[in-house]
Amino acid sequence: MTPPAHLRSRMASEHGMGAIDLVLVSAFILIPFAMLLLSFPVRMEYRSMADAAAREAVRACATAFDPATGQGRAEAVARQILAERGPAPGATVVSIDCRTAWAPGGVVSARVSLDVPAIDVMGVWTVASWTITSSYREQMEPYRSTPRQ
Repeated sequence: MTPPAHLRSRMASEHGMGAIDLVLVSAFILIPFAMLLLSFPVRMEYRSMADAAAREAVRACATAFDPATGQGRAEAVARQILAERGPAPGATVVSIDCRTAWAPGGVVSARVSLDVPAIDVMGVWTVASWTITSSYREQMEPYRSTPRQ
């Protein structure tokens, strides 16, 4: 038995399709976009942390009296800054060069790389990851005294 003509026309019409479209658009476009947008401040915090770690490590190295002390101080400062926010230990790479250019007027450098999640939902669910790299260089004082060997 087929439904009457007025019911068939009502079933074939597009009444109520806007609600279905709204649900589909929300689920597949708006929610992922909102999650990406909300994770932007976290990425900026990681960027700031990487910049600060590289900058302070170079300053600690450039103000030390000898290269071995400078290298140790620089690594300790960088690790302390990175430990404050707490990225995963394997997700950070710190390379500091205090020894090759150790002379008055020499340039010391540091490079910090962090693997951060692209989208992080309350620390429970993460999607992909990005690598944030920050490097900093500083010239040592040209008229400083150096230890005698």
